[in-house]
Amino acid sequence: MLYFDIDSLFKSYNFLIKDNSITSSKIFRYSKLLKMIKKYENICSIIPVGLSIEERKIFKIQWGTGDFKVFIWSQMHGNETTGTKAMFDILHFFSKEENHNLVKLLKDNLTILFIPMLNPDGSEKFKRRNAVNIDLNRDSIRLQSPEIKILYHEIQYSNPHVLFNLHDQSSVYNIGDKFFNPAILSFLSPSTEEDKKITKERKKSMGLISFIEKKMKNILPNIGSIGRYSDKLYPMATGDNLQKKGYPCILFEAGNYPKDPKKEMIRKYNVFSILLGLYFLSTIEKSLEKEYNSYFSIPENKKNLLDKIYRKVQIKKGKYKFLVDIGIRNIERFDPIKRNVDLISKIVDIGDLSNFFAYEETHGKIFTTKRFPEIGDLDDFTF
Repeated sequence: MLYFDIDSLFKSYNFLIKDNSITSSKIFRYSKLLKMIKKYENICSIIPVGLSIEERKIFKIQWGTGDFKVFIWSQMHGNETTGTKAMFDILHFFSKEENHNLVKLLKDNLTILFIPMLNPDGSEKFKRRNAVNIDLNRDSIRLQSPEIKILYHEIQYSNPHVLFNLHDQSSVYNIGDKFFNPAILSFLSPSTEEDKKITKERKKSMGLISFIEKKMKNILPNIGSIGRYSDKLYPMATGDNLQKKGYPCILFEAGNYPKDPKKEMIRKYNVFSILLGLYFLSTIEKSLEKEYNSYFSIPENKKNLLDKIYRKVQIKKGKYKFLVDIGIRNIERFDPIKRNVDLISKIVDIGDLSNFFAYEETHGKIFTTKRFPEIGDLDDFTF
């Protein structure tokens, strides 16, 4: 079995793997997709598989000659672009380093089927939902959106052995409740029943996640960890339903890291988590189920993280004085004219936030404005 030297490959990411034609912008529009698939058409099959509501083509990319099929999709939420960038980094690696041992191993053993932009209409406007505001990840029962119909048709047609569902997660997730420990990556083997029954499909996806997590821990930075996303059943969700239909499914959730608002560092970690998943499917696929119990040793995400906290702020209301913490969240807002994303910082909580952590903290300020701070106010007040 080929040894995956993740440490040396990780250090070589910038000149061996990263596609530098992809900018650091969090926006990944349809026009960029068309350029990217043109760039890699010499190593892949590019197949139009249908149209979105606004009649943008949805493409499937096929790479590899192996019998084991892995089906991957990204940007079912149009504003979640890290997985798309990571997969094009991987295609860049496949193209540039075709004689690399890892590339040859994956090509010989796998056929990768990849829909890079399931929601091109939402991607064009950097929004989660599609053109009629359906969340594609909650349309697996009614199947009203053409985009989700295309996904289901392609999966049923190709009958893959494993599914990778690529997402981004918000900045609210921390690992544990003892200290600041943001979720750099999170994984999920979706439930298929309310009782979270462990089926053979879940065992396989749990086992694969366990192997990925063990290797990824070796290259994590000093701050941040890997988390396990809640496996509460979502009856309308894509992963839950596809796993119930017999396809082992893994959700890859690209998390957050301090001073990395455009997720360039997270993109790098996402690349290696996907590569590791492909590597283990190429080498130890039949042993994955034996490792499923280790999945539960991965700590579960907790929603106890804010973007900023003003600690022990003195505020006044009439003759009364109070000592409070003020919690701030950064909200992304797409500007359709400038075609960029602005961050709007708003107050989301006031009170004792001792059980919350933040990417940025300020202590001991005195609130001097006459207006009392309100939930929803912009973080534009002065001290």
